Amino acid sequence: MHALISPFSLSDASEVVVCASFYPFQTHCGAYEMSQMAKSAETLRRHGLSLLRGRAVLVTRTRAGPLEPPPTSPPVPRWKLIRPQKKTVITSEPQKTPLPKPEQFIEVASLYFFNRFKNKSGSLSGLETELSSTVKGSCTSLMPISEKEDADCQEFQEPGAAKCNSPNNLQKTTVSVEDIKKDSDNIPNDDSVMAEKEPATKEASADVQPLLSRTWLDLADFVKCFKHLLVFHKPHFYPHSSQRSCFKCPMIRREYYLCIDTPQPSQTLISFSALLFWGEESEKKQEAVLTILPHLWTSMQAQMPVFIIKTTCCKAAVLNLPKGRHLMVVHVRAPVGYHVLLCSKTPLSFEDEETAMAEFTKESACFTEQAIAIYGALSRVAASLGDEQKLPALRETLKKAHCPINHSTTLEEQQHHKVFGLAVNHMVREALRRELTPDERFAVQVLTQSSDAETFSQTLKDEKQTSSDVQAALEENLEPAVLNASEPGTKENLNAAEILSDMWPKIEADTEKHAAILYRYMFDNSEEKAQLYPSLHKEPPRIFFTDFSVPLRETADFWEMVFREVFLVPRKMLLAVKVFSPVRNVLHVINNDTGEEVKLLFTKVPPRVFEPNKSGYTFVAEVWKPQSLPADAKWKMVLIGTEEPLPKMSRETPLNAFSVKKFQEYYIPNKKNLICRYLVQVRAETMATVQFQTSKSDVVIHLSILDQDKEEVANTGRGHVMIPLFHFLLQRDSTQETSQQRLRTDDAAGEADSDQPPLHTLEHKYVVQAQVLYGSWPLDKSELTFANMLKDKEKKEMRAPDRPPDELQSSRKAERDGKKGKSAAASTSGSKQDMSFDLTKPHWILRVVTEKTKTESIEVKKDTERSDEIRAIKNSWEKLEPGRHAKSLETRPRFLNRPLNEADDETTSDKNKDPAAPTCDPDPCSPSEDFSDTLPDFSHLLRGQTGSSKLTDSQKEEERDKELIEKIQTYQCVRESFLEKHKQYASDRRELVKQQLEMYQNMQEERQKSLNAFKEGYEITVLKKVKQPSKDAKKLEK
Repeated sequence: MHALISPFSLSDASEVVVCASFYPFQTHCGAYEMSQMAKSAETLRRHGLSLLRGRAVLVTRTRAGPLEPPPTSPPVPRWKLIRPQKKTVITSEPQKTPLPKPEQFIEVASLYFFNRFKNKSGSLSGLETELSSTVKGSCTSLMPISEKEDADCQEFQEPGAAKCNSPNNLQKTTVSVEDIKKDSDNIPNDDSVMAEKEPATKEASADVQPLLSRTWLDLADFVKCFKHLLVFHKPHFYPHSSQRSCFKCPMIRREYYLCIDTPQPSQTLISFSALLFWGEESEKKQEAVLTILPHLWTSMQAQMPVFIIKTTCCKAAVLNLPKGRHLMVVHVRAPVGYHVLLCSKTPLSFEDEETAMAEFTKESACFTEQAIAIYGALSRVAASLGDEQKLPALRETLKKAHCPINHSTTLEEQQHHKVFGLAVNHMVREALRRELTPDERFAVQVLTQSSDAETFSQTLKDEKQTSSDVQAALEENLEPAVLNASEPGTKENLNAAEILSDMWPKIEADTEKHAAILYRYMFDNSEEKAQLYPSLHKEPPRIFFTDFSVPLRETADFWEMVFREVFLVPRKMLLAVKVFSPVRNVLHVINNDTGEEVKLLFTKVPPRVFEPNKSGYTFVAEVWKPQSLPADAKWKMVLIGTEEPLPKMSRETPLNAFSVKKFQEYYIPNKKNLICRYLVQVRAETMATVQFQTSKSDVVIHLSILDQDKEEVANTGRGHVMIPLFHFLLQRDSTQETSQQRLRTDDAAGEADSDQPPLHTLEHKYVVQAQVLYGSWPLDKSELTFANMLKDKEKKEMRAPDRPPDELQSSRKAERDGKKGKSAAASTSGSKQDMSFDLTKPHWILRVVTEKTKTESIEVKKDTERSDEIRAIKNSWEKLEPGRHAKSLETRPRFLNRPLNEADDETTSDKNKDPAAPTCDPDPCSPSEDFSDTLPDFSHLLRGQTGSSKLTDSQKEEERDKELIEKIQTYQCVRESFLEKHKQYASDRRELVKQQLEMYQNMQEERQKSLNAFKEGYEITVLKKVKQPSKDAKKLEK
């Protein structure tokens, strides 16, 4: 490209350079591509170019007329104008007037023009002859060149050919002045575009000549010859530019935010360069993509992309946008690296999301321009309030500025005018920072020719009034004094003008701010903003945002709750929540009044309208941290709204440290699908977060909090589940409750007018429970063996009846922790994970998170109520019969190891000897009973399997026979009723078939009758017509 432009110095007025490229020469291609290459090569050869030397050509000019003006036709004699004869063409086909072909030509320049070929007869073709007369590239002596010869060698080796092809000998046909002016309007001519470079010395300037040759191509031939247009832009021509690049492997995905705010349509040149893999990996399909989509923080509506670039090397395109403010997100994806360059004549911002948010806190350029226009018209009216000649025209200008459209009704126009009066009143109050005096309020009314702002605001708030009532109120509110003061020259007018002249310098101290206040009030309170301000209505709105950040700490636990705060919403507003974090995170929002959680869109909180409530909304954030965190890592939440004030936090600074009670155990399956049950004892009212996770990621978990075995709140998840917020109420003492109840009942009995029943305070018994759903946690053989071993160990611990439960629990934990002295309390509240715990086995983790100041207000321990009851029963047995436990341990193995026949004989003999003797129940915690839980059930495959064999007598046999006979009779009755119904159904179907056949026969008979009647009628009419002529003939004969 440098070789094409180097001989010339393009003028500064030309912003771009346009080049055209040939069809690529390929030997292995399809039939269609081959035909396109053949047509292109033939057309290029006619114009002195070759497809084999496929260099890009420079597109310089275009024209839509002939190079020479057409010859004028001789004047027609006057006698031929009298009754001119029209030429008639006799043809059977419809005549169509042939349309003249439009003259559309494009001028191209190149270094590689060569002499045109001659045909077989030795003379130039007709097309070449025509071109030689119009194109400025003909020579005095042409030398024939073979197609197989190298044209480059001939051009530079033979002096005659070089002389013939020099630009001084080419293009010497004359061009009219009008055509030159026309061409200069479109694209600069040869003198401006293709001027020679300034030589170093005067002697060299005489010898240096331009190297590029030019020719004109018809538009149809241009399309056949060239496939692509290459547009080269001058970077220094664009005052605003921005660029981003990244080099990283593997695949890179980035997103940037493009902000453009201009009152005029804009064009942005976007250049996208990509770096792909090379070597063996280059054989894979690789492509870099740049996509631009419209973006809006307060909406989750999907938008179609407005701009896409796909390339494997480098590509550029122009993004055209209408006037206004635009926010777009730019998604970039490249295999190894990329570079993005943006150039524009208008200001732009191509930064990250946080920088883009700061840009949208200001008013847009169109908004500011319109606001300043309205404010300027209002200032001119205020300055010329006493000028009788200028005031009417200035008021009309002001009306067109703040009301650019004509209203359909008078009422709408009056309402808009009153809103404008309220806006001016609001602007003046904000500028003076105080309430207006009666005289100042009257002066503002005279300026805007509107009624009192307070009276009209009350009129607008009354939504039940009809249109006629509102119109009458508007007319009544406009006082005669205001009308009198609006006329120039009156005393009231002079006083109003003097008051305005005193107030206006304070307003003009900050013109842009006060103009924005005026226009923003009108825009927010106007009911017809879409019709009055269509461009502003479609723009992304101005936003207000506030951020809250907490640092991320490196801890041994990979899960952590980093944020939990209550926000108070002052009024109904649209809010969007944006989270910036270097690690994976999820944000939960809970309505404290109802306890409901805002539904998430995937893992994000969608923009929604927040209603004001009493207790506010709690925002809870959880993160999953990697092994190493980046330096100064922070979790940041941004609240985005379209109006102020935004929700405020209940405390000044957010907490970043919490107390975590952590419980980690192995998973042991059971019949009830329970994973764990933990009892929560509350010493003071506290707010807690409960989190549960399993070692297997696809386990469906149901986590719930029970109060007196009634489910208060629950949540279901897969591999991880969380209850973001739960209020644990204080658990009162039973003696206090009885005394309070007595006091309340006494007071209620003493009051004669009180009919309310006494209040009863309930005890709270909170239990955290986790369950496996749908059998989603199966265990393999080794895991099942490990679970059975743990189950047997627990049962052995429960056999000792005299040991208290706390001692048993501490002994189990000491055993499991490898005798490191780790107690139950030390295993909770965020301690480091014990190295003896095998993380490869199926396990689960339960966390209860509270504030550090309320660590002692809540206690969580394992629910051992059922095991304590069993142990209490055993202790009672041991007290009644000392040595019962030792005796059962001795007799039970012997009883289980005896043959089955001997055991049956002994049991029958014991029953015959002493039928009233008490029997000793087996130990309910023995491992043999629960071992069958892990084995499959084969009962349906065994025949005659019962609990024990029973002897029958004649009475039992009779009862059994009666039951069998009753079953047989019941079956026969059911069968007979079914057969009767089946016979009835079959008879009904036969009757229906007979009825359909009869109906069909009747329809055929009626059809035949109607057909016969039609034939008879037709024959009668035909005979009448035949007989009528014969009668007429006879009458004529007579």
